[in-house]
Amino acid sequence: MRFIALGTADVIGGFGSWRMWWMLAKNDVARRYRRSRIGQLWLTLSMAVTVLGMGLVYSLLFNIPIASYLPHVGVGLVLWGMIAGILTESCLSFTENENIMRQIALPRFTYLLRTIARNLFVFGHNLIILPVVFLACGTAINANMFLFLPGLLLVLANLAWAGYLLAILSARFRDIPQIIQSLIQVAFFVSPVVFKPAQLPPNHPVLILNPFASMLDVMREPLLGHLPSLTAYAILLGLLVVGWLVSLAFAGKYSHRVVYWL
Repeated sequence: MRFIALGTADVIGGFGSWRMWWMLAKNDVARRYRRSRIGQLWLTLSMAVTVLGMGLVYSLLFNIPIASYLPHVGVGLVLWGMIAGILTESCLSFTENENIMRQIALPRFTYLLRTIARNLFVFGHNLIILPVVFLACGTAINANMFLFLPGLLLVLANLAWAGYLLAILSARFRDIPQIIQSLIQVAFFVSPVVFKPAQLPPNHPVLILNPFASMLDVMREPLLGHLPSLTAYAILLGLLVVGWLVSLAFAGKYSHRVVYWL
């Protein structure tokens, strides 16, 4: 319990330092496209080209009408970009902030929030694509779309505990980022990003045992005007409780050593 209390104090302190991680996250995105003529619009253009290209190719491969398939793959790629970006970059949350951590005593969770906020800025740019796709394909809009926000918050809460754990482990073991990046690439192909869950039998292990499938379900289905699966909510809520208990205990015991591992 003592370690959980220490980990909780660090997380609360991280949220309290919101001015710091918010400013750093905005600067990260702006710096990436400094001196570019169209600046951060490159984020949107790059994703738009990917969505259109994969939508055309896979609709032919799966023999699915483009008007039905393009919204599915468009939402899937935009959401996957956020999920994969947060997890892979969380591994570097401490190592890329080494100079700051050695000079300023801030809660360690502050640096993870910088990573999450940076990816949310990118995600916000990419979301602009979806209304255009929906309009072009005639996707119906209804009240189910309001369920997207609680689904997004549930996913971010799960990514936060996983990212916190990975950031600490990566500071100690420098092979972790490469391992996670490889696993994320594999997860892309076994998660319903480009294929539809309906193409698999009900309760298929890929949908039940793969937490990424549940994350996509609670966010993508509302955007497409459908109700998410209650099973997906149950899986993510279970992971949320267990994951945060483990992550807080681990952080309370080891996060103070991170500065010595850098």
